[in-house]
Amino acid sequence: MGAGKILVIGAVVAGLGASALTLLSRRDDKRRIVTGKYISPQGEQTEVGSFPINIALSPDRRYFVVTNVGFRQQLSVLDSVTGKLLSRTQFLARAKQDKALYYGLAFRQEGSRTLLYASQGSEDVVGVFELSSDGQLERVSRFADPPPAYKNKIPHHVAGVAVSADGRTLFAVNNQSHAENGFTGSVSFIDTGNGTVTKEVKVPAFPYSVVAVVRGPMAGKRIYVSCERDGVVASIDTESGAVTTIRTGGGPTSLLLNRDNTALYVSNSNGDTVSALDVATNRVTDTLLLRQGDLRGIPGATPLGMVLAPDQETLYVALGDMNAVAVVDVKAHRVRGLVDAGWYPTAVALSPDGRHLFVANAKGVQTRNPNDKPVRDWGQYHPNIIEGTVSHLLLSDVEKGLAASTARVLDNNLATGHAATAISRQFTRPPVKHVVYVIKENRTYDQVFGDISRANGDASLCLFPREVTPNQHALADRFALLDNFYVCAEVSADGWNWSTSGMGNAYTERNVPYNYSGRGRAYDFEGTNNGTSVDLEGMRDVATSAGGYLWDQAAKARKSYRNYGFFVEGKPGKAGEAEHEEATKRALTRQTCTDFREFDMAYPDSDAWRKLGVAPAPRQLKAYGSHKDGCRMDTFHREFNAYVAKGEFPSLVTIRLPRNHTVGTADGMGSARAMVADNDYAVGQLVDLISHSPFWKDTVICVLEDDAQAGFDHVDCHRSPALVISPYIERGKLDSRFYNTDSMLRTIELLIGLRPMNTYDVIAPPIDVFSGRAANMDPYAAILPAKEIVGEVNRRDAYRSRDSARLISRMSEESLADFELNDILWGSIKGANAPRPQLRGVRWNARDLD
Repeated sequence: MGAGKILVIGAVVAGLGASALTLLSRRDDKRRIVTGKYISPQGEQTEVGSFPINIALSPDRRYFVVTNVGFRQQLSVLDSVTGKLLSRTQFLARAKQDKALYYGLAFRQEGSRTLLYASQGSEDVVGVFELSSDGQLERVSRFADPPPAYKNKIPHHVAGVAVSADGRTLFAVNNQSHAENGFTGSVSFIDTGNGTVTKEVKVPAFPYSVVAVVRGPMAGKRIYVSCERDGVVASIDTESGAVTTIRTGGGPTSLLLNRDNTALYVSNSNGDTVSALDVATNRVTDTLLLRQGDLRGIPGATPLGMVLAPDQETLYVALGDMNAVAVVDVKAHRVRGLVDAGWYPTAVALSPDGRHLFVANAKGVQTRNPNDKPVRDWGQYHPNIIEGTVSHLLLSDVEKGLAASTARVLDNNLATGHAATAISRQFTRPPVKHVVYVIKENRTYDQVFGDISRANGDASLCLFPREVTPNQHALADRFALLDNFYVCAEVSADGWNWSTSGMGNAYTERNVPYNYSGRGRAYDFEGTNNGTSVDLEGMRDVATSAGGYLWDQAAKARKSYRNYGFFVEGKPGKAGEAEHEEATKRALTRQTCTDFREFDMAYPDSDAWRKLGVAPAPRQLKAYGSHKDGCRMDTFHREFNAYVAKGEFPSLVTIRLPRNHTVGTADGMGSARAMVADNDYAVGQLVDLISHSPFWKDTVICVLEDDAQAGFDHVDCHRSPALVISPYIERGKLDSRFYNTDSMLRTIELLIGLRPMNTYDVIAPPIDVFSGRAANMDPYAAILPAKEIVGEVNRRDAYRSRDSARLISRMSEESLADFELNDILWGSIKGANAPRPQLRGVRWNARDLD
């Protein structure tokens, strides 16, 4: 690759033949995944557990080992030619030890023994296994890599591993970065003879991958570590421990040395590039941009794992958010094409003879994952039922079909024929000035709207029908019912990123399932990294996607905005001051209402309890903020009245109404039905308030769930209720076209003139339910739910009440507990002994993970 060159993958398109281009208009919605893109996975598929993340080739070149970061973690041994699964070593989330893996894999040959080192993430252990001649793994040791005794008890969290040239040292990357270690990471030098840590070298924050130079003049003298937060690679002198940082691009993750160790390749996942670095000089010699055709100017390719062909002239790069593999001609400085992969490819490998390509697909190849019935023996919880695969492709077939597959991949990403522009132009934009964007919590479509007979619902799965959610039903009846809407995320952690920035970056995508499987990873996904609002302290938030957030686009467009509850943390009041909220992002600091209560299930969304004369639940928070408001809508109502008085309303208003999350059956708290009804009335109050104001004709209200993890749906576990409310929507519209989270974002962007953030929202079909005239102007009157529902209080003897109190926090979105919450909600509403939608032998609790 030539120095300083940046290659754009769009150049590939010009060389496609007419026959290949005919594919571009032939999209099959059955191939569309919930994120809005399409997949056309090729080759044979081998199932390897949840979210495979890395592949390593054994020294004898007979086997591949695959590791995971998802719910069902395992080390899978595959034949390096056929791709056949030979053995599986499971790491069970509920085990006392050996419950976790992470990214790192490295082999070492010790005489006749083939040893595998596998990082075990938050256990602060590197597992040592012996690989037998028939592809079986046997544990032989554990190398402990403990952190100092931090007060916060955050582990090192071992990520990448590599072995020195002489085999005597194992380099283990310690990924976690936090306030007590000065937001740095480190690399531990471990003696492979006795497993002791002999040295620890600090590196920039959130280091991930490591490679050791084992050939050439620098053999045994240098290692390289990717440092994801700061966009640098750390070059470490193994003798002195001296560190040199080399800037490569946004979010460097995977590292790959060529065969003679003269060049290092770096995948910059947030920057959509691959950098080449000269090992002799430690200088970047080339950077290749890997974005697709029409969309090369916007983030969303996400290069991850890489592998070089035996001739060292072709580099294969997994493109996670393009669901493809890039084929890069290193010598000719160009991208030759794209290969179809499954959903979110993370790693690639080649057979020893270079004739077979293997691709790890983190989310497998299924485009729909219904969870109305248990999936095998995995249960029904979203992150647990999505199975990762390894695709096996013949390279001869890849080469023969490269032009066609390139066209197909670009078409699957809607990156040809100016598709994104055409989609936007078809949108009917009403003459509005304001958007109110509401995010709620965790419901599936069937849970709420399954009782609506005119649409595609399953009433047997409906837990919160019209009597519990009268406002959402009435609003769907009057405005638009969307029965083919999907959230893009699996859970709240990635949900808040997809809902505000249109995607999750590589850090978010791999760490969310790790966190939610209960294996000890912090909730880093709403502006904090290990409990610190890093953006406020001048540090980059490692979970921020390259395109930023919706409010960043509003600021760039000079649009006014106001925030109620997005990306905030509660702070204790100083002397004489009330407890209040603070934004975790600088861009939100001045725009955030400090009186609007954060996620807290003890605090009501609405004043339904007050209007109905219902006594507060024993554990209800009765007032909050400087005005002692009794609910979230009290706070919004007060500020909205001020906007009406001034005759001014922000262009973008963001509101978090979280209480439909519920706390299950925790004693002394409102029941699940009571909390969902409270949340429903808050939505009704919001529409009532705005529709009776002078801003009604100029406003669109958009409502969705951040995710759909806490329920079942017969179409897909991501299908979810969503509402778009405006005088410009004709009455009683049923729209069954595909929409998703990014459709909502694209709708907002088009309504108030914001630029798209990435390749997901730019191609998303906006929710096209508007007409050119305001024919639905009548004010809306909020419907009070029944008093007996709002007044329901959980008692100590309620179904799984103790489990609810033990597992579910009133103050935070849950991880593993939501797996349990599904059963708690079903049993508490349908009845403890009511038949579950299950198969024989399937358990309804977190032990299913084991």
